[in-house]
Formats: sequence, structure tokens, C-alpha cells
Amino acid sequence: MVKEADKDSPLKKRRKNSIAANGTPNAVAERDVYQEVIRHEETEAAQQDPEADKELFHRACDEVRRLMGEIAQLKAEDAGQNLAEIGRKRVEASLQFVVLKKLNRLEKFRMKSARDTLNRVKQQVDSDHLQLQNLLYEIEHLKKEVTKCLQFKSKDEEIELVSEEEFYRDAPPALTRREVTEQDGHQLKLARLEWELEQRKQLAALCNKLNLEKDAVGKDIHRKRERLDSLAPQLRTILDGTKPVQEYLSLPLDKIRRQHQVACLLPKPLFVLYVQTDAYRDACDALMAVSVAGDEEEARLFKQTLAEERARDDVDSDVEASEETTEHDKRHHRKMSRSDRLEERRRRLLLRHPLTVVVTLKLRDDNSIQLTFHYLANLHVVTVKVKLHTVHDVSGLSAGDLMVAHKLLFCLFPGDSGEESPNAANHYQLQQVGLSGLGELMPELGTPYFWAQRLAGLDFVGARTPDVMHAKANEVEPKMTVSQASVESVVKAIRQRLTGRIALCKQIQPLEKGVVSPLSHHPALPARWSAAVSQWQPVSWAEYSRAPHAQPLVREGAVGPDDSFYRAVLSRGSARLVALVAVACSFPQRPPLFSLLLQWHGEHHAACSDAVRDMEREVNVHWTELVRALGRGWSERLLTAQVIVLLCCFDLYLESEGATGVAPTEFPRDKIFFKPVKGRNRSRPYRFLPIGGGIYTQR
Repeated sequence: MVKEADKDSPLKKRRKNSIAANGTPNAVAERDVYQEVIRHEETEAAQQDPEADKELFHRACDEVRRLMGEIAQLKAEDAGQNLAEIGRKRVEASLQFVVLKKLNRLEKFRMKSARDTLNRVKQQVDSDHLQLQNLLYEIEHLKKEVTKCLQFKSKDEEIELVSEEEFYRDAPPALTRREVTEQDGHQLKLARLEWELEQRKQLAALCNKLNLEKDAVGKDIHRKRERLDSLAPQLRTILDGTKPVQEYLSLPLDKIRRQHQVACLLPKPLFVLYVQTDAYRDACDALMAVSVAGDEEEARLFKQTLAEERARDDVDSDVEASEETTEHDKRHHRKMSRSDRLEERRRRLLLRHPLTVVVTLKLRDDNSIQLTFHYLANLHVVTVKVKLHTVHDVSGLSAGDLMVAHKLLFCLFPGDSGEESPNAANHYQLQQVGLSGLGELMPELGTPYFWAQRLAGLDFVGARTPDVMHAKANEVEPKMTVSQASVESVVKAIRQRLTGRIALCKQIQPLEKGVVSPLSHHPALPARWSAAVSQWQPVSWAEYSRAPHAQPLVREGAVGPDDSFYRAVLSRGSARLVALVAVACSFPQRPPLFSLLLQWHGEHHAACSDAVRDMEREVNVHWTELVRALGRGWSERLLTAQVIVLLCCFDLYLESEGATGVAPTEFPRDKIFFKPVKGRNRSRPYRFLPIGGGIYTQR
């Protein structure tokens, strides 16, 4: 029975089908029967109840389970005697498997049909949803178009037309057409617009006519001005003809007389400043120029105006203190509000004298600095504004910041930043008008440096404390002796500061571009190196003070927020040396200070590396050797020389490390030294000796 069942197995059927397909006459019939069976089963799957198939499936499974149990029992009793019965039951179980396979095929057909139906329904739903979205978008678009149409404003609505009364009164009857326009508002609007056009044409014609008349008058004025200008050279020639006589006699009478007339109108402090600086110019400094600037007529009226304002202040104080006023006063005098009075008092407190003293200090290279001294009449202090005239290019981020005019004279003398007024009474005066100090007003009023007060003969050190609240008590009388003792030192300090800043700018500009040129005229300095300056940029005090390798200088007070700070990066191969450079505002009296951080095989600085500490010592402590080597004009090359020494020390550090075996190939040795390290501290050969082309040794 097993063999008979095997004859009808699906494998043999497939073999028969393959044989038929190779050319037997039954190939078409077998293929048709298979298709018929497929269609029959699809129809049966569609028509037959799935629940009935489910019951049939459970019965078939139970029958298979029963037959398998009986076969197992027969084999357990006596497999040899029950062989026929076992074969029969096996056939029955196989037939049940055929039923299960048919049920499985029917279920597959149902699942495929359900999926196809689901896909068709989903496609229909998606199509309907897309149509709905399109309809909604179209509805929104139509709504927007309707809104635009409702909100549309014609250009004629922006034109301000004359009223209807003026239109009917002034317009010609050909435009008004009362019988039509009074009945039709649209025709009335068109007629008014046409009348507006006619009026504008008339006004345009009138404007052109007036422009022509204006041009004619302008040409007449220009012609008369040219005639007057032609007289000026002749008058100037006559005046110039008298100058050789005055110069020959060394008597520039016109200039002296003019300056003396104007100087007599100066306030006392500025007069003292003018007299002393002009005397110093005549006696000691031919490159110095002193002059008085301002309006003479305004200066003549200033004294009278100042007296009237002080009297008005007294009246305002009386009015503010008094609580009773008569009805007559209320009718004829309007009392100012408190804020208006405060603003008026503030304006008068900050009043400047219209005349100024201008002092120009020139250098031998034609660079100059112009100092304009102002006098605040009610605060009784002298302020100064600075203006630079340089013939050198001071462009660049770092160099440009050094040459800012209002920062150039910062801390010219120790502690004199100019941020506070030297007159102690000003603090209370400014508080009374709602001001905290003069710092916010410096761009407009100038800076009240202490040395500017000394030049004007003012000395506030001995001001009496109980009287500082009184406006007249703080008016210190200027003294000639105070000015005389200060002029020379101040002029020299300003010249020194300007010279130092220009020299510093000339050295920083190449460093910003990464250019370090050898100082060929100084054989006592190294002439070649392998490292390079890859970066030079300014940094803030906050950034500098946060750097760990700069903390020792910050703690010791060697640097401060008044200095200028830069970050330089020296590189060679994979090694980098980051140097924070602090340049004091008093350069070159104080040399630049370097704080180093070596980034190679980790990070090393002076606190953890003796070699880096010795490198810092070489540029920060032994800078006096560079000064001696540079000779005259050392300030113009000091920073560059320090950078050169730092580059060479960086090379020596890397090459001496290579000599000990740490980096033998990346940094080949190109400098002459006898021992890479020496002594208990294993010091490096940082010291340069100009012997035989230059050798390096330890200190």
C-alpha cells in the first residue's frame, strides 16, 4: 500500500509533467488539468465556509493523532505480526495529511484573495483621500484669492484729492460736468483725478520755472564769488610781502600779536599752560608747536554768560526751597519741572570754555601727536584730547589697537589712568546732577589726566575736605611754579611713549604676518633658526589671566589689566610652543614678558618643566644682554630680538631632546652645542656665543 501511495505522489506527478513538457502528446492535457485544478480550488476556497474548513482541520489533526497512537501501540505489541495493519493505518494517516495540505492551499488562496481585496480598497481610499486634499487646497486657494480681491487698494486711494467743494469751485465746467458727476460717484472720482493731474502739471511747470531762476541766481552768486576770490590772492601777496621783513628781523609781529590777543581771553589754567609750554618751546624744543584755537567772540561772551548762569542757579535754588508763590508769579512765571532743572544744571556743570590750547609734539621722523586742552569752567579741571598724525602704516589688528589715540597716553605716569577726576569736589557735583563720574563723558569732554592739571598749574592734592561741597571752594588758583616743574617731564614722557608705541607697531606688524627677519647688523644675535611664528594675535586680560602658565606673573603683579596681551604660536614639525606675551603700556621702560606652554609629547610649562622655565628666563631675565647687543635704538628691535631668541631656544630644546634619543629623525641638529644637557637640573644650551659663526652653551 505504501508503494501504491508513492505512485501518486506529487514528486512523480512533477516528473510526469516534465516528461510531458519535453515533447510527449499529453503535455498540453497535463498543463490544462493543472490549471483546471487551480481554478477549481480557487473557486472552492471562495465558496467554502472557512469555519467548516477549520472543523475539518481539527478532525484531520485528531485522526492523524489517533492513527499515530494506534501505529505506535501496534509496533509496541508486535511489529512483525501487525505489519499489514500498520501499513493500512499509515496510508490512512497519509490521506489525512493530503487533506491538511488541501486545507492549507485553500487557506493560502483565501489569504491571497483577502490581500488583493485589501490592496484594492486601500488604493481606492488613497485615491479618494488625495482628491479630498486637492479639493481642500483648491478651496484655500480660492479663499485667498477672494481675500486679496476684497483687500485690493487702488493707487488712486493713496492720492489726497481736493475736497468736492474746492473741485466744483476751482475746476473748469468742462471737467466738473455737474449734471453727470453729481449723480454718478464714479464719474466724480474720475473728474477729480483729472483735475489733480492738471494741477500737478501746472505745479511742475512752475517748479521748472523757479529752478531756472534759482540756477540764474546761483550763477550770479558764483560769478561774484569768483571776483571776490580773485582779490584774495592779491591781498595774500601783499601780506606775504611783509613776512620776509618780519622774518629777517626775527619779529613775526602779526602772528605774535594775534596769539597774544587770543591768549588774553583764555581762562587762568589754560593761560598758565599756554605761557609755560610756549616758553619751553622757545627755549628747548624747536619741534614743538603751541597755539590757541577757538572763537574769540564766543570767548568774550562766555564770561558774561557764565556769570548769568550762576546767578540763575541761585535763583532756581531759592525757588526750589521756597514753598509759597504769589498769584502774580504763577501767572507770569512758569516754574520749570524738576527733571528740566536737573538737565539744565547738568548742561551748565559740564560747560567748556570755547577757547582751547593746542600743543603739537613732533618727532624727527615726522610723526606727531596733537594735544588739545579744554577747560571745564564749572568743574574747574583741564581735560585733553589726543590726535595722532603718523607717516607709518599702523594697520593690523594688534598694531592698530596700540595706536588708538584715546589709549595712547593711558598711565603715562604710574596710577594716572584719567578715569577719575583729580578734583575731589567733582564727585559730589556730578552726583547732584545724577552722574556717576566723567568716564562716560570722556569721548566728548576729553580725559582729565593728572599731568594735564599739573601743566595748567593746578594742584588738587591740598584741597580742603570740609569745603569740597562748595562750588567756589574747589576752584584752585593755578600756580606758575607747578606748571614750570612739570612741562619738561611731561613733554619728554609723551615723546617717549609715542616713540615706543611706533617702534612696537613696527615690530608687531611683521609678526602678525609670521615674518621674523634676522638682525643682520647685530652679529651678537643668532642669524638662523628652523622654527617659525605661525600665529600672532591679541588676547584679552580675562583670557590671559585664566591661562595656567601665566598665573605666576599674575600672582606676583608683574602684569596687569592695563597692559597689552598677545598670543604667539611657534611651530616646528609636530611641536608647538604657545607664548603669551604681556607688553606694558610703558614700553620700552619695561620689557615684554613671555609665558610659555610647550605642546609636544604632552604639555609642559615652567611649573612642571625646568627646560621651559630656563627658556622663559632666557627671554624675560636676560633681556639686558639683548639691549647691549642691539646698541643704540634697541627699543625698535627689542621684541623682535626676544622672539628670535625664543625661536632659537625652541630649536635647541627639540634638537637637544633628539640628541638624547626621544625624537632622532624629526628634528635634525643644525646648531652647534657641545652637551645637550648639563648639571643636576639638566639645563639646555640656550645661551648664544658669537664665536666661529655662533655656538650655544649652558649658563
